[in-house]
Amino acid sequence: MRHILKLAIITLLLIGCSSLGGFVESSAPEENFIDITGGIDRSFSYKFKVEYRTTTELNQCTTYHLALGKRIAQQFEFDYYPDIRGSTYLVRLPLQELEPNTPCNWKPVMAFLCVNSAGKEPTSCTSIFSFRGVQDIGPVTKIECTKNNFCSDSEINVGSGAINEFNRTYQVDIVAK
Repeated sequence: MRHILKLAIITLLLIGCSSLGGFVESSAPEENFIDITGGIDRSFSYKFKVEYRTTTELNQCTTYHLALGKRIAQQFEFDYYPDIRGSTYLVRLPLQELEPNTPCNWKPVMAFLCVNSAGKEPTSCTSIFSFRGVQDIGPVTKIECTKNNFCSDSEINVGSGAINEFNRTYQVDIVAK
């Protein structure tokens, strides 16, 4: 029994306890940002989040993933709650919360919309924008959310909304399906 407990503790240390390499909060988090606005269905509660990942392969910037048997990029997320007024909302997503000029070169990679039933903390998240270096979205994105808190882009596959134009506003209408 003791051997199993010791093995479990070592495994947890290997998987979950590596420090975030080169993790420095930026002094200018809104130097790059996107504003998201649009119509909103009040039967849900919402938050948006931005996921950052390291882009260098230094050991301090990666974590060993036991199941994959290799080192992978570290990641970190920031949450943002929209300002909801009536049937519209606005949220600013800073895209430089982490200082990019560190050995790990942290970069934002994805923006998510998270929902739950009205009054509950949003927990079910769907990617809405990726920051891949191309711009391939239309003028308005329409996200449909079900009563089971699953959301998807009504026009294209979820997560294919790549953007590379920052410091501007994007319209994302969120409707109940």
